[in-house]
Amino acid sequence: MKQDYEKYDNPDALIADDSLSDAKKTKLLEQWIEDEEALVRGSAEGIQGGEENHLKSAQTALMKLKGEA
Repeated sequence: MKQDYEKYDNPDALIADDSLSDAKKTKLLEQWIEDEEALVRGSAEGIQGGEENHLKSAQTALMKLKGEA
């Protein structure tokens, strides 16, 4: 199932979308981070997804959104 955040090239593009509320952006970024963490765990176990990892940029984007960066 495709996630709502997957229509964005990167987390900064999601944050730049003025059609989303901050609450929706936060929810999407949290889901993105959770999914990226699962991919990292999978790759540590030898499972390769082949996608670019956006974990760090999603974490940074969430911090910016919350005013922590």
